[in-house]
Amino acid sequence: YDAATAFNFEVEVPVADRYSVLVENVFPWWETGYRYCFQVWGTGPELRYWFRPWNPSGDGKLAGLFAGVYAMTARYDLQFDTKIDYQGEFWSAGVTFGWSKRICRLFGKPSNTRLELSLSAGYLQTDFRHYLPTDSYDMLIRDKYNTGVVSYVGPTKAKISFVLPFYINTRKK
Repeated sequence: YDAATAFNFEVEVPVADRYSVLVENVFPWWETGYRYCFQVWGTGPELRYWFRPWNPSGDGKLAGLFAGVYAMTARYDLQFDTKIDYQGEFWSAGVTFGWSKRICRLFGKPSNTRLELSLSAGYLQTDFRHYLPTDSYDMLIRDKYNTGVVSYVGPTKAKISFVLPFYINTRKK
């Protein structure tokens, strides 16, 4: 998402031995004048299975190879001068494969900071509406003849993530 200047935030929680649930939120919302905008708001969950078992101390959680299933929904408004002018909604569902590895040391001690690589593939469907800006770009006119639904099967996400974990002690004394 960073390559497309799309800010995102994810929370991943281990829920059982070798399983975790991740929820992501993507929210780039920028525009420059009236000519250019990249506005998306999307969210969705992902259930992951980690192939390496976690040891009882918790070391190694959320590390190694994983596979998952995801779902996502979003709204968007994309405008690039008069070349790209679309608004719409989409939903997607599919599978994810990835790998996570501890990458650095802090103050001479191992850190839980990680690098995560993942690729998702699945089905995506979008309902889109084309619009035409006026000459001054201050008003958008809907093009009622250029609307529709597009379906797609193939790669849907490729991510390189820098993960900063934080831990909450939930043990009762």
